[in-house]
Amino acid sequence: MGTLTDSVEQYFAAEGWDVSRSANEPALRMGVSTKNARWQCVVSVDEEDGVVFFHSVCPLKASPEGRPRLAEFLMRLNRTIYLGHFVMDFDSGEIRFETYVHGVNGTIDNEVMESFVNRNIGTMDRHVCDIARVISTEIQPAEAMTQVLTGTAAAGGYKYN
Repeated sequence: MGTLTDSVEQYFAAEGWDVSRSANEPALRMGVSTKNARWQCVVSVDEEDGVVFFHSVCPLKASPEGRPRLAEFLMRLNRTIYLGHFVMDFDSGEIRFETYVHGVNGTIDNEVMESFVNRNIGTMDRHVCDIARVISTEIQPAEAMTQVLTGTAAAGGYKYN
């Protein structure tokens, strides 16, 4: 019987993903390119708890002075997302979208992996321009969130990539 890590690696191999792993880190890394941006993803597995973690690392970082405003926006945004959440490292300004899923008996179904991965990437792709707008302008978090909810954010034509 294989491990959960084996199942995850087999999924990415079968899907043709270009996956790498550094010698000193057990996580898998891969690049993603969508209509709005390019970024790195990190996949890690906790075999003991049977959990697969998928992180989309935002290609943008918040400046030290902009971090409190972006953190408020991300918290407001998180309330609208039912699978996963945005986090920000207050020391580095790094932003990630994190999701996780539990394997069953040391394995994970390919359909579950596909849905899990696609929802993560889709969420980052959907909101990377919103994040860019908050980072690069003086828009207030509540106003930015109103634009997200009403669909007027995209109408402004702001595009990251």
